[in-house]
Amino acid sequence: MTTITAAGKRYNLYWTTGKVMESGKNMETIVRGSGGGGATYNGYGGTAPVNISSTTVIHDQIFLIDASGREHAFQLQDFNVACRADNQLAVIWAIKEGSKTGPYIIAYNHTTRNAYYNEKSLNKVFRYPVLYLLGAMILCLILGRFSGWFYFLFFAAPFVWLFLAKQEAKKFKQSLNFGQFV
Repeated sequence: MTTITAAGKRYNLYWTTGKVMESGKNMETIVRGSGGGGATYNGYGGTAPVNISSTTVIHDQIFLIDASGREHAFQLQDFNVACRADNQLAVIWAIKEGSKTGPYIIAYNHTTRNAYYNEKSLNKVFRYPVLYLLGAMILCLILGRFSGWFYFLFFAAPFVWLFLAKQEAKKFKQSLNFGQFV
């Protein structure tokens, strides 16, 4: 276990490393649609424009045997891990201090020296609490009475909040020493 500080919160990193015995992969496509039909559109008869979007979610199922001979099963989502039997793989997850569970954030293939990240979970770990964002936005509204720039900052605050999380996650990834996850 290793402890990190992310966005003012402390997380314990846990990992399991072992030889891949078996791995499987499947993809799920989620399709969303709206519009169309005979509903009233713009106050007149007719149909609303049709909007269709899809998202593909990759599911990895990996079975590892650790150094003590114990078998571990992992169901990873949105990693797209490339591994095969006999590869040495580490699966790493982060648990916020005081919590009992946390997200898988990294899978590292020691054999191929490739790292796979769940960017969504990693960015969430490094995101500051939403109260920080709300406080900054309220401050911008209060100070906006004195200058129009603060109104601009009000609308820019959410983008800065997300950008900072991505930058912190990027620094974390660059600082990793995968040799410790053995």
